[in-house]
Amino acid sequence: MSDSAAFQEVDEAVRKDELRVWWERYGTWVVAGAVVVVVAMAGAVGWRQYDTAQRAAASAAYSAAVAKIGPDLAAARTEFEKQAMEAREPYRSLAALIAAQLRETLDEQVAALTAVAPKLPSAELTDLATVIAALKSVGSPKAAEMAAKLEPLAGPGRPFRISVLELQALAAARGGDTKRANELWNEVAKDPAVPQGAAQRASAMLNLHGAAEAK
Repeated sequence: MSDSAAFQEVDEAVRKDELRVWWERYGTWVVAGAVVVVVAMAGAVGWRQYDTAQRAAASAAYSAAVAKIGPDLAAARTEFEKQAMEAREPYRSLAALIAAQLRETLDEQVAALTAVAPKLPSAELTDLATVIAALKSVGSPKAAEMAAKLEPLAGPGRPFRISVLELQALAAARGGDTKRANELWNEVAKDPAVPQGAAQRASAMLNLHGAAEAK
């Protein structure tokens, strides 16, 4: 055996011995780390599957409740009230909004929407609940009160600004303040960013009230 071959065998033996010592010292931790990684990956996959299944179940329950609104209003309201307490988002918030609107009287609906608005998880949903409450109160003794609550929602950049302006104009017209109503409808009609449908409604209301004032 040559010197180089002998040295190579000794070197391999040393490396093997060092590897054995290293494995005895750290092997358990290596295995444990590998197990943790595998379990974590399996857990992540399992959670995604569970989350998808839960969302699918919440969606199906919400759709089933919507289908009950026509044939069985009381059952639909009960189901939505249950989902408003237990369902996953966004179905929990949507269920709360619908349950409020399924109350027996308009006054009860307005009160329920006003109560649920600050509890919703986003500013957009809070604004939406307030706008729906204001819409339902038009023509009621609470119209002026609800119109005042809409004022902060009419600012630039608010998601329901155009709907708010239309509601404020309608409330002003019903209250006899045609001048204010026309100012608001003019603001809607002349806004270049307004959807076509809203602009057409505003123009129609301006023509209607303009013709009424001319008589």
